[in-house]
Amino acid sequence: MGVLSFSDLDVSQAADLSRELARLQRALRRERTAREEAETIAETGLRDLYLAQQRADLLHRIATIANQSTTVREALHAALVELCQFTESAFGNVYLTVPDGQSVVPAGICYAPEPAALADFVTLSLNREFASGEGLPGRVLASRRPDWIADLRNAVDSPRQKLAGLAGLNSALAFPVVVGERIEAVIEFFTLPHRDIDPAMLDLMAQVGTQLGRVIERDRLNTKLLFDALHDPLTGLPNRTLFMDRVDQALRRRDRHPDLALALIFVDLDGFKYVNDSLGHHAGDAILCTTAKRFKAAVTAIAGAAQWTLARLGGDEFTVILDDYVDPTLPTRLANALLEQASRGHDCNGSEVVGGASIGIAHPLSATATAIDLLRKADTAMYAAKARGRGQIAVFDDELRARALKRLQIENGLRRAVRRSEFRLFFQPIVDMESDHLAGFEALLRWEPQRGEIVAPADFIHVAEETGLIVAIGEWVLNEACLAAARWNRRYPGRHLTMSVNVSPRQFAQPGFARLVRAAIAQSGIAPATLSLEITEGIAITQPERAVRVMEELAEIGVKISLDDFGTGYSSLGHLHRYPFHTLKLDRSFVVGMGAVNRRKGIGIVRAVLDLAATMNMTVVAEGIETVGQRNRLRDMGCQLAQGYLYSRPLDADAAERLIAARA
Repeated sequence: MGVLSFSDLDVSQAADLSRELARLQRALRRERTAREEAETIAETGLRDLYLAQQRADLLHRIATIANQSTTVREALHAALVELCQFTESAFGNVYLTVPDGQSVVPAGICYAPEPAALADFVTLSLNREFASGEGLPGRVLASRRPDWIADLRNAVDSPRQKLAGLAGLNSALAFPVVVGERIEAVIEFFTLPHRDIDPAMLDLMAQVGTQLGRVIERDRLNTKLLFDALHDPLTGLPNRTLFMDRVDQALRRRDRHPDLALALIFVDLDGFKYVNDSLGHHAGDAILCTTAKRFKAAVTAIAGAAQWTLARLGGDEFTVILDDYVDPTLPTRLANALLEQASRGHDCNGSEVVGGASIGIAHPLSATATAIDLLRKADTAMYAAKARGRGQIAVFDDELRARALKRLQIENGLRRAVRRSEFRLFFQPIVDMESDHLAGFEALLRWEPQRGEIVAPADFIHVAEETGLIVAIGEWVLNEACLAAARWNRRYPGRHLTMSVNVSPRQFAQPGFARLVRAAIAQSGIAPATLSLEITEGIAITQPERAVRVMEELAEIGVKISLDDFGTGYSSLGHLHRYPFHTLKLDRSFVVGMGAVNRRKGIGIVRAVLDLAATMNMTVVAEGIETVGQRNRLRDMGCQLAQGYLYSRPLDADAAERLIAARA
């Protein structure tokens, strides 16, 4: 068999072979091109997927920073470091917007891995204010959008252009931190290499700005609620909780420096109850606000270099703590000035109301004096001044010390009352605001030392708490309330009436408190969810870890837990979610605040509380409802439950059962 040669082929066969070869070559090229395109697409897709994952991880880290940071500055600094590392920036800086929104100023929050090489540029950046539209930060403030400068050498209106060039910086990026409709901050970054504009990166920075804006917004809400928790909602003055803390601080300073002078002034407005009764709470609130302003001006003018805090304890009571003063006559001079201000007239709808005040002054007479002791002595002195005919000043002395013996009599009377079973329970109805149906009762303690003589808790409960008698009294209240709830729910099946019981701090602090609650439920036979234990803010924050543990034990039993008198104490809002509260009780002061002089603010505070409760899936019970207007407004705002004189005063057990029967 021979070898085939081209000479053996005719011309047509050669042509066919040539065409086939060309076809195969074209197919091979197409296949190679398709493969290269597929590889390019795959590589691009993987790169895009990687970048998308990196950006998602960044947003996650920023969100973690936002949730874990305790302050806005901490969050901004941590986020700035993250962003500088992510963008491989040589310098990052934060600017804050001034109140009028027309410029930004350095926040003192910056980051540079190698600051020495950028010293002049960093110094200028940390000391330069930018007006709206000026420089990179100003342009972001004006446009409200992220901005990118790919080449700083060609940047327009760049006050730092020269120093940036000397530092070797070539590109820059900045984005706004937005809260609502306002730019609160601008964050900028500078890189050494040239970086072309990346739309995806601009979009990512806009998302980061939104996240950081939420940090600022959350911090402001917490700050506002915390301020409200430590200040009187009507006058804006420090409340009892903050005042007592300031007294403690003053006493501690005196412990370190025994020669420091210290005085507590207790002011009670004379005849204020009659103003409320005759002209209404609106007039009374207006007088309290005006009086607070006058008192503050007087203290500011007279106290001089002394340290002081003016507070409203509640109702018509104001207090001042003075310390670190030289003139021994200062407390008396200030008390006289406060008397003068209290006696000034008030215009209430064309009617002049002339008031007055009675003032007590107390000094710590021993090194062991406590804030409560000092306040009690000033309070005793104030009542002595009032007994002299009002408009007077009294200083706690030996004569008044005898009055303190009265407290001892109360203590002895309480011990006798425990032995003789002189306590009684009254019940205030809690009403469903939507249906107006009876939802349950709050058990209220009363002392009946003699038949028909009812003593309110305000007259003895503080002594019971201080002496520890409240533990035995509280256990009695818990058992009696559970028995009453069991009795009414058996007699009126289908009503599912709840029973709310107040828990004192001393009672809650007792070891085995949850076991006592379990025993009371078992003894009465009520469903655990029938019982709602009302716990004050102070209990929750004094020992937060223990409080959470005990509340979780109670929740496991099935008992409902209510946060009582919300806003009148020191709420740690940042940790409120840790506590298993089911119900939030809106303090009467907030309800009254909706009709106060600063009505819009009062309504806003109530709405914020209701929104907070809704977010945390908590039911709200409004206390102290006295008018149809208050009821209607709260109901329209979504408040679920209410109690107050509009519905009923506290009732004894028989009257409460008659009410249940009437509504059955």
